[in-house]
Amino acid sequence: MNIPSSKYLKVKAAKRLEAAKEPQRIVLIYAAIVALSALAVNGIQFVLDHQISQTGGLQNIGTRSMLSTLSSVLPLIQNLVIMCLTLGYTAAMLRIVRKQYASQKTLKAGFERFWVLLRTRLLQWLIYGGIAMGLSYLSLAIYMMTPFSSGLTTLLLPLVSSGSFSPEALLNDETLLFSLYGALLPMMIIYCVLLIAAIWAVSYRFRLVDYLLIDQPQLGAVGALRTSHQKMKGNVKSLFKLDISFWWYYLLRSLAGSLAYLNLLLAILGISVPMSSTALLFVTLFLYLGTDFALNYFLLNRVETTYALFYDTVNPQQPPQQGVALGNIFQM
Repeated sequence: MNIPSSKYLKVKAAKRLEAAKEPQRIVLIYAAIVALSALAVNGIQFVLDHQISQTGGLQNIGTRSMLSTLSSVLPLIQNLVIMCLTLGYTAAMLRIVRKQYASQKTLKAGFERFWVLLRTRLLQWLIYGGIAMGLSYLSLAIYMMTPFSSGLTTLLLPLVSSGSFSPEALLNDETLLFSLYGALLPMMIIYCVLLIAAIWAVSYRFRLVDYLLIDQPQLGAVGALRTSHQKMKGNVKSLFKLDISFWWYYLLRSLAGSLAYLNLLLAILGISVPMSSTALLFVTLFLYLGTDFALNYFLLNRVETTYALFYDTVNPQQPPQQGVALGNIFQM
């Protein structure tokens, strides 16, 4: 299939956004929920952690366990909510590029597809986990069959021959442990290179999954993964070019993401600020969430409508009864 150029897709997507009625209200609600949910979870976790530190004694071990469990579960709940909300936002952008009515109510489409979306994500994580595990064995085999392993052999062979090698001795000898890390560094590099290449290749095959879950819900989790893989054959290069054309957006995203670790970066650089660690933590959080909100509000519609248009080019519009995104306009 002949995919239009990135410039053409961007111009066409911009025109569809201009013709839409409520694109900024949709992204405003989406960005606000994302930011406020993250702020709420972090605030509650801070209070819970403080309460845990103040709750001592064996008689309170149950309370500490309950509070720790709650602190761990909150981010999971938030991620599930944002996962569904993002799918609903994807549905809204798809409707916009198809010149269909979309409103803030379209955001609920992701929650209506919660179970199939959850199954799809679990399958994707299972696939990525299997790839990571398989590549660990492959990288080890490559490492052992090449001269890269000579450093490890030189290091461990005398110890094994003398019978002085043991895990306990290794952990207690910092010099030996550091040397072991250095000897294993080539294997780690091989593994990282293979993993990045494999995940990159596979993730491109699944880039249409979310659109298919909205557009063709009858496919199910496995069907969406399989169809996305089929639709992306011959189109990976075009999507990669489109990604490259948004380099500035992903750069801004990376810079915004680094703000979440600003307090750690300042500590590493040895820079001190005239405020308590708690105040710095929340300043960092507000700075990150504010920047992320701004990127979502001002740029996300522009980017996501372009990707939705790419999908609509690869997989042209289906009959209305076959997709949630194409349903009754008064329901969206």
